[in-house]
Formats: sequence, C-alpha cells, structure tokens
Amino acid sequence: MNLEKPLRELSVTEILDRSITLYSQRPLEFFAPFFFGGILNGVIRHVIGFLLLPIVFPQTKPERFFQWLTSYLYPLAGASSALAVSFWIITTVTSGIAVKYASDLLEKGNANLAKVFNFTIYKLTTLLAAGLISGVLVVLGLLLFVIPGIIVALMFSLIVPVIIIEDRGVFKSLERSRRLVDRSWWKTFAVLLLVLIVTAFFSIIGEAISIFFGPFRDLASALAAAFIQPIYPLSLTLLYYSMRIKEAQPFQQVGYKPPVAPVFAEQAQFCAYCGQTLPPDALFCPKCGNRIERYS
Repeated sequence: MNLEKPLRELSVTEILDRSITLYSQRPLEFFAPFFFGGILNGVIRHVIGFLLLPIVFPQTKPERFFQWLTSYLYPLAGASSALAVSFWIITTVTSGIAVKYASDLLEKGNANLAKVFNFTIYKLTTLLAAGLISGVLVVLGLLLFVIPGIIVALMFSLIVPVIIIEDRGVFKSLERSRRLVDRSWWKTFAVLLLVLIVTAFFSIIGEAISIFFGPFRDLASALAAAFIQPIYPLSLTLLYYSMRIKEAQPFQQVGYKPPVAPVFAEQAQFCAYCGQTLPPDALFCPKCGNRIERYS
C-alpha cells in the first residue's frame, strides 16, 4: 500500500482496513509511544500506591473507626485524582503522536518521531483544554438519559485530528469536528463502535494472557495494550480525511421544479360571418368588420 491520503470517501470497513495496513507499515513507531506511556502509567500507579498509608482497620470504637476512615479518604481521593490526571495527559500525548505521525506519513510520505513528539507537546495545552470541555459535555449528556452523551461524544470525536492536522484552537476545533461529523453521523458511529469492539476484544485477550507472566504481569499487560491501542487514533485520522473528502462534495439537493404547462399548437380561428382567418388577438373581423365572439 502506498502511504498517501485517501482520494475518495472511505467506507467503514475500508477505514479499519487501512488503519491496520498503515499500522503494519510502521509498527514500531506506532507501538513505542503507547508502550512507554503504559509503562509510565504503571510506574505512577505503583508510586502513588506506595505513598498511600497501608489499610489497617483499627480495632476500636465505631467513632474512632469513622474518624480513621475520614482521614484515609482524603489522601485516597487525592491519589485517585492524580492517577486519573496522569492517565489523561499520557493518553492525550500518545494519541496526538499517533495522529501526527500518521498524517505526516499520508501527506509527506515520511515522518520523524522526535519532531512529532515535540509538535504534540507544543499542542498539548490545546488538546487538553478541548478534551476537558468535550469530556465534561459527554458526562453531562450521559447523565441525561445516555443518548445525549453518545451524540456529544460522536460530535467531538475528531477534535484531536483537527487540532493536530489543521492546527486549530480549542473552540474552533470543537466547531470544526462538529461540522465534519455532521456530514455522516452514522458512519462516525459505526467506525467508533467497530474500533471499540476490536480493541476491547484484543485487550481482554492480552489481559488474560498476562496472568501467566507472574511478577512480569504489568509489563506483559502494557505490551498487550500498546499493541492494539494505535488502531483507535489511526482510525480517527483516516475518518477525518474521509470526512474532508465528503465535505468537498456538494450536497445533492433536489430542488422543486414547478410543473410546466403543456404547450398546444395555436389553433386557427375563423370569422363566423365571412370565414376570414382571424389573427389571435383580433376583436373584429378585418374583412367584414363584425365583432368576434370567443368561447373558452
């Protein structure tokens, strides 16, 4: 396969197939950021777990127990928040790297991982801000009977490719993603659902296999996760290019055309008194001068 942008709109299966093919062209470059990101997440998780106080239930009165529980919940909440923020930042960076590397391959035919990393860090503030806004809106939508949350998630699913490829700001990227997705909501939903099913399937298999690695389970789990994770940002990148092609095609609007009245050949009229052929607008016969009687 030639590393070039799609020249036509892609179907759902073509997007997934081309994502896998693109991944296979540069597997190490796509795999490495997610692997090291997974290792970093694991290290942070273990450090935070080590810093937390060990859970030792006090054998005292209930009042003392609740006092202990309250004092323990504060550091636990802080550690959980720190872990969630670090995971969010690392995931944003790795996804941005994958999108930028893929777009450079498709548009330029080659890419440099170091330059891609530097560019992603340069755009990190914009990526995080847009991701935070869209994430809050998705959560609020999910609280409102789930469906609105799904719609918002679809609406802003292309903000990372828009920020990385088009170099847009926070709010412009949100609006741009909405307009691109608006061209084909069902295709966006189908691509994201298919990719989610594929990645979830292989993630479960990888997690199950890592159980047999004993003390190296975390390393094996990071390897398995990093192996499948690039498919998602690659699919978003190809979906973005496909939507841009669709955007360039005008809507096939069928305008209303009023019915055209049938045209009949002009029928000749004759004077009832002398038989003279009459012009269409005559009021009197040009020969005998009698008034013309017309019947509709």
